[in-house]
Amino acid sequence: MTRSVSLAPGIGISGVSVDRGNSKLDSLVRPLANWLQDNHMSALGIANTMRIAHAYYWLKFRRNDEWRRSLYREQFTDLLEENGPVGRPSIQIKDGYAIDTSMSLPHLDRILEDGDKIISERSGVRRSAVGHYRSYFQEMWTPEYVTRYPSFLDFATSSSVVATVGDALQSIPVLSNAGPPGIRFMESNAEFDDQPDQPHDSQLFHIDFYSLPNVYVIVLLRDTTPENGPLTFLPRSVSQKVAAAFDYWGRKCPYRMSDDDIYSVADQKDVIQFCGARGTVLFLESSGCFHYGSRNSIKPRFQLMLGYTGALRTDFSEVVKKRSVFPTRATDSRLRKMVLNRTMLAT
Repeated sequence: MTRSVSLAPGIGISGVSVDRGNSKLDSLVRPLANWLQDNHMSALGIANTMRIAHAYYWLKFRRNDEWRRSLYREQFTDLLEENGPVGRPSIQIKDGYAIDTSMSLPHLDRILEDGDKIISERSGVRRSAVGHYRSYFQEMWTPEYVTRYPSFLDFATSSSVVATVGDALQSIPVLSNAGPPGIRFMESNAEFDDQPDQPHDSQLFHIDFYSLPNVYVIVLLRDTTPENGPLTFLPRSVSQKVAAAFDYWGRKCPYRMSDDDIYSVADQKDVIQFCGARGTVLFLESSGCFHYGSRNSIKPRFQLMLGYTGALRTDFSEVVKKRSVFPTRATDSRLRKMVLNRTMLAT
């Protein structure tokens, strides 16, 4: 049995919010944050802007970060057991990724069934405005699906998933409420692409800067082959060699990298395409691995993407974008509440 950690006077089992008055602070810094965040942090460079953002969130959420790390070190096993059985040894991310083909993760069957309903309801028709900055895919998720299809949050907060993500972050993780969105239900389709002959934007190699680390949990909602434009990535060890060679995130290096530049350092045989059967799950450290997706999706690709961060972000998307709110219930476990709400604490 792990020992209990006493966090602070007055913090009870159901948790409290520690984000006191910070909306005013966000309002004050928003003009600067917009300037810093714009065009992939090009004004001061990605690395410099990440340091500034980290310092800002350290001022706001330092105690929360310390609490979450303490809970991870001292109570994680107890919190997982209270939240629901893991049922097997947890999946471990190695070299930046792990792929699970067991089809046994909790609630996976439910999200696949509910995913079929969403695909039937919303796929195949371009729903975003003409000139959308990423023409080659569209977001099919709507806010009302959070309550209409509870399976998605049940999967995202299940002990098996949170155990893997928590080990990667060495902290109690947070389902992101800004960039990246915590829940994305994506359709990639070459018919939507306004530049089908030329990879662009996130169809080019890049490493995410939202949080260090940042972890995606990605579920294939349909069988996926190279014809579906699969998410494609390099392992962390290879990615970091490329990043070091180009001073990636430095002011003189572009955020989106060409294949020629990447393969001038990396061997193309190291590339991994996330293909597989419906229900295959990828855990990806997107803040450490070069990746891209949705290239030439001759056959539409459907995947669920869950984004997790730590308490201290390294970008300003929470300041400049509308935040998602994930509902919690009084009967929820302490761990589930903390995953869905960064300001939730527990003893």
